Amino acid sequence: MPALLGVGLLAGCVSDGAAEENVSPESAADSSLLTAEELRQELRALAREVGDGYGGRVGIAVATADGVTHVGLTGNSWSWSTIKVPVAVVADREEVATEALIGASISSSDNAAAYQLSRAIDGDLGDLPHTPELEALPGETKWSLVEQAQFAAELPCLDTVGTTYAAMADIVDWQQYGLAEIPDAHFKGGWGGDTSRVYTVRQLGTVPVGKGVVGLAVITHPDDNSHDTAVEILDAVGSGLAELIEAGAIGPAVTCTS
Repeated sequence: MPALLGVGLLAGCVSDGAAEENVSPESAADSSLLTAEELRQELRALAREVGDGYGGRVGIAVATADGVTHVGLTGNSWSWSTIKVPVAVVADREEVATEALIGASISSSDNAAAYQLSRAIDGDLGDLPHTPELEALPGETKWSLVEQAQFAAELPCLDTVGTTYAAMADIVDWQQYGLAEIPDAHFKGGWGGDTSRVYTVRQLGTVPVGKGVVGLAVITHPDDNSHDTAVEILDAVGSGLAELIEAGAIGPAVTCTS
Protein backbone atom coordinates (compact mmCIF):
# COMPACT_ATOMS: atom_id res chain seq x y z
CA MET A 1 0.00 0.00 0.00
CA PRO A 2 1.48 3.40 -0.91
CA ALA A 3 3.08 4.83 2.21
CA LEU A 4 2.76 8.44 1.13
CA LEU A 5 -1.05 8.33 1.33
CA GLY A 6 -0.95 7.91 5.08
CA VAL A 7 1.59 10.75 5.36
CA GLY A 8 -0.55 13.04 3.22
CA LEU A 9 -3.70 12.31 5.18
CA LEU A 10 -2.01 12.91 8.52
CA ALA A 11 -0.46 16.13 7.31
CA GLY A 12 -3.80 17.33 6.07
CA CYS A 13 -5.61 16.59 9.35
CA VAL A 14 -3.15 17.97 11.91
CA SER A 15 -2.07 21.60 11.86
CA ASP A 16 -1.84 24.61 14.22
CA GLY A 17 -2.33 22.41 17.26
CA ALA A 18 -5.62 21.00 16.03
CA ALA A 19 -4.67 17.58 17.37
CA GLU A 20 -5.06 18.92 20.93
CA GLU A 21 -8.60 20.27 20.44
CA ASN A 22 -11.57 18.48 21.97
CA VAL A 23 -13.97 17.61 19.18
CA SER A 24 -16.94 15.30 18.96
CA PRO A 25 -16.62 12.07 16.90
CA GLU A 26 -19.02 13.56 14.35
CA SER A 27 -16.93 16.73 14.00
CA ALA A 28 -13.77 14.67 13.73
CA ALA A 29 -15.28 12.60 10.93
CA ASP A 30 -16.36 15.73 9.08
CA SER A 31 -12.92 17.33 9.47
CA SER A 32 -11.24 14.34 7.83
CA LEU A 33 -13.07 14.84 4.51
CA LEU A 34 -10.81 16.05 1.74
CA THR A 35 -11.75 18.90 -0.55
CA ALA A 36 -11.96 18.09 -4.25
CA GLU A 37 -8.49 19.54 -4.81
CA GLU A 38 -7.00 17.67 -1.84
CA LEU A 39 -8.55 14.46 -3.11
CA ARG A 40 -7.13 15.13 -6.56
CA GLN A 41 -3.67 15.51 -5.04
CA GLU A 42 -4.01 12.23 -3.14
CA LEU A 43 -5.25 10.40 -6.23
CA ARG A 44 -2.49 11.88 -8.36
CA ALA A 45 0.11 10.71 -5.84
CA LEU A 46 -1.47 7.25 -5.73
CA ALA A 47 -1.57 6.91 -9.52
CA ARG A 48 2.02 8.11 -9.88
CA GLU A 49 3.43 5.88 -7.15
CA VAL A 50 1.62 2.75 -8.33
CA GLY A 51 2.42 3.41 -11.98
CA ASP A 52 6.09 3.99 -11.25
CA GLY A 53 6.30 1.08 -8.85
CA TYR A 54 4.75 -1.58 -11.08
CA GLY A 55 5.33 -0.12 -14.52
CA GLY A 56 2.20 1.18 -16.16
CA ARG A 57 -0.19 4.04 -16.73
CA VAL A 58 -3.14 4.55 -14.41
CA GLY A 59 -6.44 6.43 -14.39
CA ILE A 60 -8.75 6.96 -11.40
CA ALA A 61 -12.13 8.67 -11.11
CA VAL A 62 -14.06 9.15 -7.85
CA ALA A 63 -17.63 10.46 -7.75
CA THR A 64 -18.65 12.24 -4.53
CA ALA A 65 -21.07 15.02 -3.59
CA ASP A 66 -18.47 17.45 -4.98
CA GLY A 67 -18.69 15.88 -8.44
CA VAL A 68 -16.09 13.65 -10.09
CA THR A 69 -12.43 13.92 -9.24
CA HIS A 70 -10.30 12.40 -11.99
CA VAL A 71 -6.57 11.89 -12.52
CA GLY A 72 -4.46 10.09 -15.13
CA LEU A 73 -5.81 8.11 -18.05
CA THR A 74 -9.23 9.25 -19.25
CA GLY A 75 -10.44 5.73 -20.00
CA ASN A 76 -12.20 7.07 -23.08
CA SER A 77 -11.50 3.79 -24.79
CA TRP A 78 -13.09 0.36 -25.14
CA SER A 79 -15.16 -0.44 -22.08
CA TRP A 80 -14.71 -4.18 -22.44
CA SER A 81 -16.88 -6.11 -19.96
CA THR A 82 -17.70 -3.12 -17.74
CA ILE A 83 -20.44 -2.31 -20.27
CA LYS A 84 -22.24 -5.46 -19.15
CA VAL A 85 -23.50 -3.58 -16.09
CA PRO A 86 -25.78 -1.07 -17.86
CA VAL A 87 -26.85 -3.75 -20.36
CA ALA A 88 -27.97 -5.98 -17.50
CA VAL A 89 -29.74 -3.11 -15.71
CA VAL A 90 -31.76 -2.20 -18.81
CA ALA A 91 -32.58 -5.83 -19.61
CA ASP A 92 -33.84 -6.30 -16.07
CA ARG A 93 -35.91 -3.12 -16.25
CA GLU A 94 -37.49 -4.25 -19.50
CA GLU A 95 -38.16 -7.70 -18.05
CA VAL A 96 -36.25 -9.48 -20.81
CA ALA A 97 -33.60 -10.95 -18.49
CA THR A 98 -33.51 -13.85 -16.08
CA GLU A 99 -31.62 -13.74 -12.81
CA ALA A 100 -29.44 -16.57 -14.12
CA LEU A 101 -28.47 -14.62 -17.25
CA ILE A 102 -27.62 -11.53 -15.24
CA GLY A 103 -25.63 -13.58 -12.76
CA ALA A 104 -23.63 -15.21 -15.52
CA SER A 105 -23.01 -11.91 -17.30
CA ILE A 106 -21.92 -10.01 -14.19
CA SER A 107 -20.60 -12.47 -11.62
CA SER A 108 -18.55 -14.58 -14.03
CA SER A 109 -18.45 -12.15 -16.99
CA ASP A 110 -19.87 -14.73 -19.38
CA ASN A 111 -19.79 -13.23 -22.89
CA ALA A 112 -22.55 -15.42 -24.32
CA ALA A 113 -24.96 -14.40 -21.55
CA ALA A 114 -24.07 -10.73 -21.98
CA TYR A 115 -24.55 -10.89 -25.74
CA GLN A 116 -27.96 -12.48 -25.22
CA LEU A 117 -28.93 -9.60 -22.94
CA SER A 118 -27.69 -6.99 -25.42
CA ARG A 119 -29.74 -8.64 -28.17
CA ALA A 120 -32.79 -8.69 -25.90
CA ILE A 121 -32.62 -4.89 -25.50
CA ASP A 122 -31.83 -4.37 -29.21
CA GLY A 123 -28.48 -2.84 -28.27
CA ASP A 124 -30.20 0.22 -26.81
CA LEU A 125 -29.51 1.58 -23.32
CA GLY A 126 -32.33 4.09 -23.70
CA ASP A 127 -32.22 7.02 -21.28
CA LEU A 128 -29.91 5.39 -18.75
CA PRO A 129 -27.74 8.31 -17.57
CA HIS A 130 -23.96 8.49 -17.92
CA THR A 131 -23.88 5.67 -20.46
CA PRO A 132 -22.76 5.79 -24.11
CA GLU A 133 -24.50 4.53 -27.22
CA LEU A 134 -23.68 0.86 -27.64
CA GLU A 135 -21.51 -0.34 -30.50
CA ALA A 136 -22.44 -3.47 -32.47
CA LEU A 137 -19.87 -5.28 -30.34
CA PRO A 138 -20.76 -3.84 -26.91
CA GLY A 139 -17.28 -4.31 -25.45
CA GLU A 140 -15.90 -1.91 -28.06
CA THR A 141 -18.14 0.87 -26.77
CA LYS A 142 -16.06 3.80 -25.51
CA TRP A 143 -16.92 4.84 -21.96
CA SER A 144 -14.84 7.37 -20.04
CA LEU A 145 -13.84 6.97 -16.39
CA VAL A 146 -15.67 10.16 -15.42
CA GLU A 147 -18.95 8.87 -16.88
CA GLN A 148 -18.37 5.44 -15.35
CA ALA A 149 -17.81 6.89 -11.89
CA GLN A 150 -20.97 8.99 -12.15
CA PHE A 151 -22.92 5.95 -13.33
CA ALA A 152 -21.53 3.84 -10.47
CA ALA A 153 -22.53 6.47 -7.91
CA GLU A 154 -26.12 6.40 -9.17
CA LEU A 155 -26.28 2.65 -9.77
CA PRO A 156 -28.15 1.68 -6.57
CA CYS A 157 -30.91 4.09 -7.67
CA LEU A 158 -30.84 3.14 -11.35
CA ASP A 159 -31.00 -0.60 -10.71
CA THR A 160 -34.53 -0.51 -9.35
CA VAL A 161 -34.81 -4.31 -9.38
CA GLY A 162 -31.42 -4.78 -7.73
CA THR A 163 -30.37 -8.00 -9.45
CA THR A 164 -27.36 -6.50 -11.25
CA TYR A 165 -26.15 -4.59 -8.20
CA ALA A 166 -26.38 -7.75 -6.09
CA ALA A 167 -24.41 -9.75 -8.69
CA MET A 168 -21.63 -7.14 -8.52
CA ALA A 169 -21.10 -8.17 -4.91
CA ASP A 170 -20.75 -11.83 -5.93
CA ILE A 171 -17.86 -11.77 -8.42
CA VAL A 172 -16.05 -15.06 -9.06
CA ASP A 173 -12.78 -15.59 -7.21
CA TRP A 174 -10.39 -15.16 -10.13
CA GLN A 175 -11.81 -11.69 -10.82
CA GLN A 176 -11.48 -10.60 -7.19
CA TYR A 177 -8.83 -7.90 -7.53
CA GLY A 178 -8.53 -4.13 -7.73
CA LEU A 179 -11.71 -2.64 -6.27
CA ALA A 180 -12.21 -5.95 -4.47
CA GLU A 181 -9.60 -4.61 -2.02
CA ILE A 182 -12.30 -2.22 -0.73
CA PRO A 183 -14.69 -3.73 1.83
CA ASP A 184 -18.30 -4.12 0.63
CA ALA A 185 -17.52 -2.94 -2.92
CA HIS A 186 -19.91 -3.84 -5.72
CA PHE A 187 -17.84 -3.88 -8.90
CA LYS A 188 -17.35 -5.19 -12.42
CA GLY A 189 -14.16 -5.49 -14.43
CA GLY A 190 -13.23 -5.65 -18.08
CA TRP A 191 -9.98 -6.50 -19.84
CA GLY A 192 -8.42 -7.06 -23.24
CA GLY A 193 -6.01 -5.74 -25.85
CA ASP A 194 -7.06 -2.36 -27.21
CA THR A 195 -4.23 -2.81 -29.72
CA SER A 196 -1.34 -5.23 -30.04
CA ARG A 197 0.71 -2.83 -27.89
CA VAL A 198 -1.91 -1.60 -25.42
CA TYR A 199 -3.44 -4.02 -22.93
CA THR A 200 -6.22 -2.79 -20.66
CA VAL A 201 -7.76 -3.82 -17.38
CA ARG A 202 -10.47 -1.56 -15.99
CA GLN A 203 -13.20 -1.63 -13.36
CA LEU A 204 -16.15 0.38 -12.16
CA GLY A 205 -17.58 0.07 -8.69
CA THR A 206 -19.92 1.38 -6.02
CA VAL A 207 -18.84 1.49 -2.38
CA PRO A 208 -21.06 2.25 0.63
CA VAL A 209 -19.72 5.27 2.54
CA GLY A 210 -21.56 6.80 5.48
CA LYS A 211 -25.21 7.21 4.54
CA GLY A 212 -24.51 7.03 0.81
CA VAL A 213 -22.12 5.59 -1.74
CA VAL A 214 -19.01 6.56 -3.68
CA GLY A 215 -18.72 5.84 -7.41
CA LEU A 216 -15.35 4.59 -8.63
CA ALA A 217 -13.73 3.84 -11.97
CA VAL A 218 -10.13 2.74 -12.53
CA ILE A 219 -8.03 1.69 -15.51
CA THR A 220 -4.47 0.66 -16.26
CA HIS A 221 -2.28 0.00 -19.29
CA PRO A 222 0.70 -2.04 -17.97
CA ASP A 223 3.99 -1.38 -19.68
CA ASP A 224 4.63 -5.09 -20.20
CA ASN A 225 1.15 -5.77 -21.65
CA SER A 226 0.67 -8.40 -18.94
CA HIS A 227 -2.67 -9.18 -17.30
CA ASP A 228 -0.83 -10.19 -14.13
CA THR A 229 0.93 -6.83 -13.91
CA ALA A 230 -2.34 -5.04 -14.57
CA VAL A 231 -3.95 -6.93 -11.68
CA GLU A 232 -1.05 -5.98 -9.37
CA ILE A 233 -1.47 -2.34 -10.38
CA LEU A 234 -5.20 -2.31 -9.73
CA ASP A 235 -4.73 -4.18 -6.44
CA ALA A 236 -2.42 -1.37 -5.30
CA VAL A 237 -4.87 1.28 -6.51
CA GLY A 238 -7.72 -0.50 -4.74
CA SER A 239 -5.72 -0.68 -1.52
CA GLY A 240 -4.94 3.03 -1.73
CA LEU A 241 -8.59 3.90 -2.28
CA ALA A 242 -9.58 1.63 0.61
CA GLU A 243 -7.17 3.54 2.85
CA LEU A 244 -8.71 6.87 1.88
CA ILE A 245 -12.24 5.58 2.44
CA GLU A 246 -11.37 3.98 5.77
CA ALA A 247 -9.77 7.26 6.92
CA GLY A 248 -13.03 9.09 6.19
CA ALA A 249 -11.33 11.20 3.54
CA ILE A 250 -13.96 10.55 0.84
CA GLY A 251 -17.58 11.54 1.38
CA PRO A 252 -20.62 9.96 -0.29
CA ALA A 253 -22.20 11.17 -3.50
CA VAL A 254 -25.74 12.46 -3.43
CA THR A 255 -27.77 9.99 -5.45
CA CYS A 256 -31.44 9.13 -4.91
CA THR A 257 -33.69 10.33 -2.14
CA SER A 258 -35.99 7.31 -1.90
